[in-house]
Amino acid sequence: MTNLLYRTEPAATRCEAQVTAWGTDEKGSWIATDRTPFYPQGGGQMSDRGTLTLREQKIDSSLALMRDGSVRHYIAALPATLTPGDGVTLAIDTAFRLLASRSHSAGHLISHVVETLQPGLIPDKGHHFLPGAYVEFQGELSEDAQTFLQRAQQQVNAAIAAALPIAIAASSFSQIAALRPELADKIPQQPQIRTVSIGDYRPFACGGTHVTHSGEIDALTLRKIKVKNGVRISYELLPG
Repeated sequence: MTNLLYRTEPAATRCEAQVTAWGTDEKGSWIATDRTPFYPQGGGQMSDRGTLTLREQKIDSSLALMRDGSVRHYIAALPATLTPGDGVTLAIDTAFRLLASRSHSAGHLISHVVETLQPGLIPDKGHHFLPGAYVEFQGELSEDAQTFLQRAQQQVNAAIAAALPIAIAASSFSQIAALRPELADKIPQQPQIRTVSIGDYRPFACGGTHVTHSGEIDALTLRKIKVKNGVRISYELLPG
């Protein structure tokens, strides 16, 4: 099992750890550790990238994935020798983490704005990878798509300008299901569920990383709206 520092120490960008396992799978060579500051890809969010330093050798890692409770940090090739308990320093690319967090928070904000403007649209999926980020909604749009996209952009801009606080909390399944009955069947029935809320909007169950307030999302453009079997809004971020 890997202790995920982003859950308990969201500001942590590096840590000392111990090697617990290593190997090769369909994604390549990997090393697992007892703790890590890396966010493992999932929940619609890109994984962190960064470095592992073993015996003064710095090794790049561009992908981290959760497998069987452990985070595998993928690298080009395994070192010649590895021993369980070997000390390793892990450090993430902080600029990339900020970009991923901005994109994830942006997806949440768009979902909040859309469901507020059109209560019949239910947030269904968020893909926060860049480029190519989008959010999807179940339901039918009751107005002209381009007009709606412009209205949504205006509301998103206002929310960013307001620097609404983004808060991480914990909730029970019953509590979050009561707040979001339309999403109850997609919320994991666990004793404790991590939630993210922006300002006074209803929280979402979410395990990703986020910025501390909506102003940090910075320049956000709603690029395109597609209306077919629901609604998809594509978005992009300008450099922050």
